[in-house]
Amino acid sequence: MKKFLALSMALTIAFSLAACGPKDDTAVTAPETSDDTTKETGTQETAGDSDIRVGVILKTLSSEYWGYIAAGVKAAEKDLGVTVDLQGPASETAYDEQNNMIETMLSSPDLDAIAIAPLQPDSVVSVLGDTSIPVLFFDTDAPYDKKAAYIGTGNYEAAYMGGEFAAKKAGEGAKAVIIGGVQGNTASDERENGYRDALKANGVTLEAVQYAEGLADKASSIMENLLISLSNDIDIVLCHSDDTASGVARAVQQTGIEDIMIIGFDGIQTGVQNVIDGNFIATVAQSPYNMGYMAVEKAVAVAKGETIDKSIDTGATIITSENAEEYLEELKSVLEK
Repeated sequence: MKKFLALSMALTIAFSLAACGPKDDTAVTAPETSDDTTKETGTQETAGDSDIRVGVILKTLSSEYWGYIAAGVKAAEKDLGVTVDLQGPASETAYDEQNNMIETMLSSPDLDAIAIAPLQPDSVVSVLGDTSIPVLFFDTDAPYDKKAAYIGTGNYEAAYMGGEFAAKKAGEGAKAVIIGGVQGNTASDERENGYRDALKANGVTLEAVQYAEGLADKASSIMENLLISLSNDIDIVLCHSDDTASGVARAVQQTGIEDIMIIGFDGIQTGVQNVIDGNFIATVAQSPYNMGYMAVEKAVAVAKGETIDKSIDTGATIITSENAEEYLEELKSVLEK
């Protein structure tokens, strides 16, 4: 586990320094929590920490990406000696289910803090109302005035890195399409904007934007239609997730076209394997394990009355054929713990 955290930070630092964003203040930074600080936090448990109860609500419990976050949550629970109530809806479109989970959890009399990855930020804010329980968001931010912090990937910055990587490989005059997630979702919109700006800054024409809602089959169908409507004249496909990119790759392979660059996002095992197999040119890897760990760590800190940063960037890494094999092994080791 420590090896994974160390590698994640090392890769993040290396690629963040190498990446050229639209301006200096958009550079992706390394996660705040390192291998050493995690260990230190776990050994500094106070006598009262065992009485702290934190609620954590994911977007879903039924995907590999959220499995990494759940692993980080459980590790923090163990290290910090607190109690964590971990929940998540059946899918990333189960909006009402998540809202009901939040409402039920907030009614618990012994909840000290809650960390949420909101499916529909505005809707979640309505559910929260004027609760006196400290609220943190992770993975996706929400416009809640009373929030203690946002913990997660700088989605704009990370997507800019991926878009810039592909654009520079393709060169000026290339043509690109974006296959987004759920239109109107904060994280999806930020990724789309990062991709858009990277393409524009590097002289690549954006031909179309479509939304697959994170579904591989829908992404495959969208890509088939785009290839027809654009007469196969596509150089780059920038995707919202690795699952989406997998569907795109399937559609491209069926046509026999070999020179379309596909960029994934998330850095899950299937995405990294697709880089190794040559189906993706790269994937933008988040740090989901760190995100889950820090969501609990910071929630505990707030519950104890400590002051924390309002925005905590957990970092991002470009995974290419050069580092994919090593990164894949580290991902596997996390889920085996």
